[in-house]
Amino acid sequence: MTEDDLDDLEFETLRTGDHAAAATRFVELADTVSGGVSRASLLLRAGEQWQHAGDHDRAAEAYRGALDDGGQTYGDPRIYLAGALFELDRADEARALIDQVRADAPKDPEIFRAVAELLHEQGDLVGAHDWSTEGADIARSTDPDALEGLLRIRYRCRLDLGRPEDEYDALLDDLLKRTDEAPDQQFR
Repeated sequence: MTEDDLDDLEFETLRTGDHAAAATRFVELADTVSGGVSRASLLLRAGEQWQHAGDHDRAAEAYRGALDDGGQTYGDPRIYLAGALFELDRADEARALIDQVRADAPKDPEIFRAVAELLHEQGDLVGAHDWSTEGADIARSTDPDALEGLLRIRYRCRLDLGRPEDEYDALLDDLLKRTDEAPDQQFR
């Protein structure tokens, strides 16, 4: 089983809408995996499918399984688990997980984006603004591809908070201008 095979299963699930069946399949695969894809990654995918199916208890269980496994994943399972816990009205537990992520001093801008999006969904605009700002600062020097997403979240938060424009808005404007100009450059 490869990541491409798992992606195909997820794409098929988008077509059918049967997220519970996909989640069950990912759990089955996690119980039998031997090489290639980590058990933790399969459990993380299962949790996402349970969330799409609206079963946040099972999603939380799958995310905890991914955490307990400790294997390689495409994202931090604590952030996914925090999302499920928010859905289960267990905000204190969710925030404790986010605090754990913060305490680890992450350097991956995608972690900052994921937390910022989660906090934005929860209406924590100040928290989302702070996480996206810090992530943008890291992305500027380590991962320019992640920068636009972080700046977009930050921009939405800044607007909602009624804060004035700043240098991050100018950076987003410059980035968007370069993106708009890039396709024209191909035909010159």
